[in-house]
Amino acid sequence: MTTTHSNSPLRCFKTTDGLQVNVIQKPGYQQTVATLSVKMGASTDTWLDESGKRQKIPAGTAHFLEHKLFDKPDGDVLIDFTNLGADANAFTTNDQTCYYFSSDQQVEEALELLLHFVQEPYFTDQTVARERGIIEEEIASYQDDPFSILYQGILKTAYPATALAEDVAGTAASLQAITPSLLYAVHQAFYQPESLTLTIVSALNFDRVMNWVNRIQGSVSSRRAVQQEKPIAYPLLSKSVQAAKAVAVQRPKLALLKPLPIDKEMSLPKQRLLAEIALDLAFGEQTDWYQTQYQSGQLGDDFDYEVLVMESAAFVLFFSSGTTDKQGAIIQKRLNDWPEILRDSAEDFVHLQKALIAENLLQQDRLEQVALDDDLALYGVSLFDKMKILTRFEHADVLNYAKTALKPGPLAQFTLKKLR
Repeated sequence: MTTTHSNSPLRCFKTTDGLQVNVIQKPGYQQTVATLSVKMGASTDTWLDESGKRQKIPAGTAHFLEHKLFDKPDGDVLIDFTNLGADANAFTTNDQTCYYFSSDQQVEEALELLLHFVQEPYFTDQTVARERGIIEEEIASYQDDPFSILYQGILKTAYPATALAEDVAGTAASLQAITPSLLYAVHQAFYQPESLTLTIVSALNFDRVMNWVNRIQGSVSSRRAVQQEKPIAYPLLSKSVQAAKAVAVQRPKLALLKPLPIDKEMSLPKQRLLAEIALDLAFGEQTDWYQTQYQSGQLGDDFDYEVLVMESAAFVLFFSSGTTDKQGAIIQKRLNDWPEILRDSAEDFVHLQKALIAENLLQQDRLEQVALDDDLALYGVSLFDKMKILTRFEHADVLNYAKTALKPGPLAQFTLKKLR
């Protein structure tokens, strides 16, 4: 059965074994981009084994799996993609692992390679040991990176003893617990067709692509596993928390985290869009507030913020550097004034909404960005759906969201101090 999204180039279908397939047709483009995403990332820290018993997943396992799936008995899959004239890569985030390629030739062969290498694992003691050493060097390489320390520090401060507190790559200690048998077990648990989403962005005919996918997926060797549970949302901060670390930095750096409640009645992409709009209205470069703080030297040009909304946690992050105590107080005061600021932002909302719609239109012409849209892979919400959401937003929607999600409350703060 296929599904067509009205006024959208997106058409969807499922293979007989449950693989979700999204085909986005882009006439006039020579290039095809295909992504295969699995709903398992760095924050996935347990799985249900074949007996239904919950087992612990060592930190860094999702990232380790991403690396090792490219390694097959006859060599590196990346070389096979290159021989087909395709560029391939992969990445791991907190809530997904994604494998992808782009090519303007031999697309059927590259698609076959993608579906087979991700779903048919091969691990040995020797290759796992070698990869362990490579990732240990990778972890060591950014231990001196101030932003990495700052980012991980704020997450550990806000979410201690959770998977979010761990680096995506894990630690030297957690890597020691990753073995071939563990990788096979975790792969079987999560890399099932029902947990995978294949997205293809191409000018190729839909029926042709569907026939390719059905044929290829029918030849994939996979084993069934226990149905895995959805992540449980972490509890919100009950009180403000602070931590600091002394490192070799030229200027002190600050990170603030404000938790956001997760509305079970609203899609996560919609919640993130509302949070991003509220942030831009209060903290954006176009605001009089930011320009005043910047011109007076209270905030530097490295001031930044971002929103993350997942099933397990949602929060706003702020980053700044300079006189951290003062900057932290400035940001916190602005957060406390957020409801009042948003009430007076109706005109600014209209301008921002138009800018976001224009940005969305530009993204729809970038094939890789369309294919790598994690909202489509994780929640079935495409860029085209987000365009509809944006156009239907009213200023009142932002205000209603702010009443519950953005009201003043506990914050986490992490500071990088200069070594004395």
